[in-house]
Amino acid sequence: MIRADYFVITALKTRHLDAHYPSIVGQYVSNPKDASLLGYFGFRGDNGVFAGENGQRYLFWASGNEAHYMATTLKTENWEGISVARIDLQITITCLDADYLIEHIQPNKSYKSTLIVNLNDKGSTLYVGSPTSRIRLRIYNKTAQSGLQPDEGGEYIRFELQCRDSYADKAYTALRNNMARAFFTMYVKKMLDTYTTNIVQSSLASFNEELFVGDFRENKEDRLLRKKRWIEQTVLPSLRRMLVEDKDYVDKIIDRLYNDGEQENGSDKY
Repeated sequence: MIRADYFVITALKTRHLDAHYPSIVGQYVSNPKDASLLGYFGFRGDNGVFAGENGQRYLFWASGNEAHYMATTLKTENWEGISVARIDLQITITCLDADYLIEHIQPNKSYKSTLIVNLNDKGSTLYVGSPTSRIRLRIYNKTAQSGLQPDEGGEYIRFELQCRDSYADKAYTALRNNMARAFFTMYVKKMLDTYTTNIVQSSLASFNEELFVGDFRENKEDRLLRKKRWIEQTVLPSLRRMLVEDKDYVDKIIDRLYNDGEQENGSDKY
């Protein structure tokens, strides 16, 4: 599922927004304390959310789960002069080896791209688009960054589309009109190779849950189905690609899977 991971929006200071500002602070800013940000003065909560004004405009800022909550529920219909300064849309999926996948992605040559690799540790990151671009794709090893791992094994990899200015306005409109998937995949397709794009699209097609959300619950049957989808749509395509590049490695993985399975079943005791 496409989620907002960073959100900054401003609007003109009007009587309508003046009247609703206290309720907005109460809804989104947890335990507000006086604070300032980028020339705006207002409140920051212990959840990291900021709300403030500079005499002419209001600004609202959030990141992580709070960003998605704010971006999808903020009632901006009657606001004037709305400008979304930035919104990041992301999808987090599973793969066998996030660093390996990241380091073998082929970005479109029309975009300036930068690959960052840790020589002695996990945690690769690929940027597609320059730092000053109004739209930029960041792909990174979420497991290395967060320490979280999928129950099924493997690692989490995050595809994060960072949108600014006019692109942020378009992304926000898409998110609020249930068109975020189409918007996200359109730019992934423009920026990345067909193989990686297909991984993202197939993962989006199979998602019926949200990763990294604290109140997510599923029963045993749903969890088994999710594991099967992960094997069919992520593990197998990765193994096929690896088979072409390093057949010996795949043979060792299969051999290890077979032997480890025997040991777990107690076969090695006889």
